[in-house]
Order: sequence, then C-alpha cells, then structure tokens
Amino acid sequence: GNLNHALRVTEGEYVVIFDCDHIPTRGFLKKTIGWMMADRKLALLQTPHHFYSPDPFQRNLASGQHVPPEGNMFYGLVQDGNDFWDATFFCGSCAAIRRSAVLGIGGFATETVTEDAHTALKMQREGWHTAYLREPL
Repeated sequence: GNLNHALRVTEGEYVVIFDCDHIPTRGFLKKTIGWMMADRKLALLQTPHHFYSPDPFQRNLASGQHVPPEGNMFYGLVQDGNDFWDATFFCGSCAAIRRSAVLGIGGFATETVTEDAHTALKMQREGWHTAYLREPL
C-alpha cells in the first residue's frame, strides 16, 4: 500500500527502494541505473541485502559464528541462478525498479504476503526483464 501510494505522489521513471534498516552506498545509483538505461525492458535490478549486525542465529547459538547466514546462500547461489534464467526475485529492498513496468501491472502486488516476489513475477509475465547485481550496495 505505501509503495503504491508513493507511485501516485512522485514522478521519476526509476524507483529505488530500501527498508528503513538499509543504507545505500554513495554509488548505488551509478551502479544500478545504467543497467536500466541500457536495457529498456529491464524492470528490476536487485542487489543483495547486507547486514552489519549478526542475525539472531549467529548471535545466540554456539555454532552461529561458524555457519554462514542463510542470506549468503540466497544472495549467492539462488539469485545468481535466478538471474541466469531472467527470473530474479524482487526482495523488497535494495532494488531499482522501472516505474512504467510497475504501473503496467497495476502497481505493486498486495494480494500476497510475498508481495515483492509476486510483483517481479507479474512483471516477468508481461515480458519485462529482471536482473541481479551481486554487489552489496
């Protein structure tokens, strides 16, 4: 709902989304928007979520310091594989999105609890491309 409201009161062709606990690097736009300008069918460029603080598993369990966090697998292996097949998921944060692609599917999906991934699937169904840049930004 908040993202769809923001689309109605803003104007730019590109939308960049961050959760409140994510802080973009200074070069985020330089490293993402160029990909979207080069491919006019690119609806989404997702970058990995990167957390400075340890997650609860890492912090509270004895083996937590020796076992990599699950995000390493998802933002390493899974999203790389998705990218290979032009099937990158939108993960709700750390992404650049083309406004016209989102508006073309009626806005951000709100009918599921996985609205971010569902939004990406809807754009892909309409012929839009999605991509993953494996660089924490």
